[in-house]
This record gives sequence, C-alpha cells and structure tokens, in this order.
Amino acid sequence: MLADKIYELKQLLLSQSSLVMKMLSLATEGLFDAGFCFLDDVMTFEKRVNQIEIEIENKCISLIALQQPEAKDLRQILMIYKINNDIERLGDQAVNIAESSCALSGRSGIEQVPELTEMKLATTKMLRDSLQAFNQEDSALAQAVCNDDNIVDNYNRQIISHLIMLMQKAPEKIQDYLHLMRISRNYERIADLSTNIAENTIYLAQGRVIKHNIDERLS
Repeated sequence: MLADKIYELKQLLLSQSSLVMKMLSLATEGLFDAGFCFLDDVMTFEKRVNQIEIEIENKCISLIALQQPEAKDLRQILMIYKINNDIERLGDQAVNIAESSCALSGRSGIEQVPELTEMKLATTKMLRDSLQAFNQEDSALAQAVCNDDNIVDNYNRQIISHLIMLMQKAPEKIQDYLHLMRISRNYERIADLSTNIAENTIYLAQGRVIKHNIDERLS
C-alpha cells in the first residue's frame, strides 16, 4: 500500500519535471530563434507546475502523518518533497529566460556570445541527467551531475566577463547585454538546482549526505 503511494508520488514528480523541461525548451527556442516569443506558453505550463507542487506537498505530508514511514520509505518521501520544491524553482528560471528572450526578440545578439549556446547545452544535459538519475536511483549518474556544475559555473564567469567587454564597446546595447547576462545567470541557477536534485538522489539511493561535504567532515 505505502509502496504504491510512493510510486504514484514519484510518477507525479516526473510529470512535473517533464513540464519544466518543456518550459525550458520553449524559453530557449525563443532565444535562439530570433523573432519568436513563447512566454505565454511558458506561463501556461508554469501554472500547472505550481498546481502539481502543491499537490505533491499535500500528498507527502499526508503520507508521513498517516503511514508513519521509516528508513528507505521515509527517505523517498522526504526527497520527493525536497525535489518537488527544486522543480518548481526550475520553472521560475525558465520563466525568467523566456521573459528576457521575448525582450530580445528579433535582436538577440546571441551570435556575439557563442559561449551561451555551449552553456545552454551543458545546463540542459545536467537537468536531464539529474532527473534520469532520480528516476533510476542512479548514484553514479547523480555524482556526474554534481561534477559538471563546475563546467556551467565557468561558462557563467566567461559570459559575464565577455558581456562586460561588449558593454564597454557598445554602451547603446547595454540593455540587451543585461538580458543576456540575466539568461546566463538563470542557466547557472538551473545547474545549481540540478545539482540539488542529484545530491538528494545520492542520499535517497545510499543514505549518504554529500551536500557541503558533510560526510567527509563527519568521517
């Protein structure tokens, strides 16, 4: 009975994450295909993501209160609860990217910052892998996601430095460059949230806390 309830929770979480992946795809499609704006579609998906977040929260609380789970079952419910919050915040980042993409519609200037394309690919891979790791309770894949966070951080630093240089050369385009900087920072935040999901997956699969190197300090 409890196992069935947890399975249903997990499937609901995966449905929520699929919506967020679609949101991110639409947001970046508007960025990299100049002239298109998908903000309304992204906002429609966000409403559903928010509804699912509340539904998952309520179901997790009810399961803990009524079933009093222990050990692995309790870990599963708690991690679903935490990852649910991260997925909702991922949706917020997608909205931010879509907003800036629409503001840049027809004049994105993306060709001036080729690093942003590479950052997009790396970030999307991190998110996709983190969700796959959670679904399969694959701690090795989850650890690889954590390791990849440094790659995205480096892209963000490079892009910000590049955009500051472009602002100095063309101050009349500062507003556009600020939107590109915002997009870069939101990609970086998506990578952080993907790392959170991966860290929670490792705890779920192994009962091991790697956040802030807790295990190393306790050993």
